[in-house]
Amino acid sequence: MSEQSSPHAPESLDEPAVSVVVPVYNAMPYLRDLMDSLVAQDLPATDFEVVAVDDGSTDDSPAVLDEYAAAHPNVQVVHQPNSGWPGIPRNRGLDLARGRYVFFADADDRMGTEALRRMTAFADQHASDVVVPKMVGVGGRWVRAAMYAETQVDADLENVFTTLTPQKLFRRSFLLEHQIRFPEEKVRLEDGMMLARAYLTARRVSLLGDYDYYYLVARDDGKNISSQGFDPAGYTWSIGEVSRIIKELDPDQARADRIVLDLYRRKCLKFYEPERYWKMPDARRDAFLVEHRKHIETFITPEMEARLNRKARRRSQLIRAGDKAGLVALAADGVDHRPHLAELESAEWSWRGLRLRLRVSGGVPSATQAVELYLQDREGTRTATLVLDKDEVMARALGRLTVWQASVLVPSRLLRRDGEVVLDASVGLRDGQPGQRVRVQVAEHARLPAPRRGARPYATIKDNFSIELNGAR
Repeated sequence: MSEQSSPHAPESLDEPAVSVVVPVYNAMPYLRDLMDSLVAQDLPATDFEVVAVDDGSTDDSPAVLDEYAAAHPNVQVVHQPNSGWPGIPRNRGLDLARGRYVFFADADDRMGTEALRRMTAFADQHASDVVVPKMVGVGGRWVRAAMYAETQVDADLENVFTTLTPQKLFRRSFLLEHQIRFPEEKVRLEDGMMLARAYLTARRVSLLGDYDYYYLVARDDGKNISSQGFDPAGYTWSIGEVSRIIKELDPDQARADRIVLDLYRRKCLKFYEPERYWKMPDARRDAFLVEHRKHIETFITPEMEARLNRKARRRSQLIRAGDKAGLVALAADGVDHRPHLAELESAEWSWRGLRLRLRVSGGVPSATQAVELYLQDREGTRTATLVLDKDEVMARALGRLTVWQASVLVPSRLLRRDGEVVLDASVGLRDGQPGQRVRVQVAEHARLPAPRRGARPYATIKDNFSIELNGAR
């Protein structure tokens, strides 16, 4: 697509109070919600503009933007070839913006109706260069709500550094004066690099907690940039670059160390949370360990590390020592409370039903914790649950999950259904999260019995255990 501007660019606005810059790339169907929330702002239309930069979208986003531009004189649309990352369209929008303030919105989010009026009035009243508005997560998008507990004219920088997304209000002359722009390379945390410069250069950073200003939406298609895959080396470099900017610009070096340490805790050590690290492929573990050791050597002194809580400090010490085995063992300790693998070792018919014997890794039953077999109708919502009997517990090896033998009887009554039904077998904690159940796999040496009375135990194409029922008596 060739670069072009909408014929419906505003002509009569001298200097609106605020310009909302929106980079757009394949944002349907979320884009309409954002645009509706913008044109519905209670700030007069003559006092704000929307600058939407279509970054080579291949869906209906360009046509939808042109539709809004045609209907609303304060909406300007620019179409440009795809740049591959949000930095270029955000900077393009900043170049085109004419407001006293500029707000960077994302195309798949939405704004509260009073947001622009409240933010600009507050910034005018208090001469704020940066305003951090209260954000709300939608659809499972996580937001640290506690940081917005109260409005602060002079915000606690250590607090606001916990939000490095670009959805903030900036005094445009401030950005221009200090030449603060988004990096245009395809790097992670490019918005964090821009925010770090802005926070530490601004004469005043304020925080607003009195209204739901902005809604961060978790896309159903998983295409939020923050949810997409990344390279450990590039991601860790970006954390280092944000840390470098903080150390360079903050005149209070003790505070800079605290902010850098918290960034390391949130952005690096999170990968060693037991559930996450245990599931991680071994090559990716190696890559993170190499990059995080470099980061520690550059930015995290032993004195800083000592201020972490016990769990985080232990992980950091193992990273510093390059002890992957220790990290794996620590993760194993943290996930051993629930099953992570269940293998069917044998199945045999009896007059009472189908007797199953399994080998389970993790989640040994106790007096307070039961482990259950779930038989889920593949095409329905009906689930039968049966408690696993613990037969034998193996000695646990360092860095491994506890392995135990289990047995369970699937009674004949559960295998009598009208019509054709497939039951998929999984194992999990009683009252545990459905997403943490594990499918029962059929061990290589296991032999499944022949069908009986319309019930056929079988291994799926992925070697998972299921039972096919055909309604026969």
